[in-house]
Amino acid sequence: MTSCKNGPPHRIRPEFPPEWHVSNDPKKWITWEHANGKLEQEKIYWVSTTRPDGRPHAAPVWGAWSDCIFHFETDPRSVKGVNLSRNPSVVVHLQDGGDTVIVEGTASIERSASELKKLQAHYSKKYDYTPSWSEESGQVVYRVVPKVAHAWKNPRMHRSLVKFVF
Repeated sequence: MTSCKNGPPHRIRPEFPPEWHVSNDPKKWITWEHANGKLEQEKIYWVSTTRPDGRPHAAPVWGAWSDCIFHFETDPRSVKGVNLSRNPSVVVHLQDGGDTVIVEGTASIERSASELKKLQAHYSKKYDYTPSWSEESGQVVYRVVPKVAHAWKNPRMHRSLVKFVF
């Protein structure tokens, strides 16, 4: 399992109203190891961006989570590509709402040739697909640097709910 370049993110537990009778037992909280593993193993991620008029846009994508960075490919002329060119704020979340991780971060186009080469190998192994990212292909890779991640697990998600700050 990979870790973050600067160590694991800081885990914060939200406060709940006393009438909820929520135990504050750290043994029930989601760990970074669990959240990170879910992000690494996911096949389909949902990316949410904001249109210029403020309306949200969500789309499923293939991607790669490694070293606490998320990468995904898209056409820069797609709705999400156009949205990100105007507003780089993005939300990435897993499909599983019962054991989920939601990442909030900032996206930029990945330009590192060595990073793109590593990602091609990752995509080839994970998806049995070797992409060719170039101006001619119409596909670019976005790099999402997380600011926070929210995670929880059913049943009674408020027992396990945590926020990770990067």
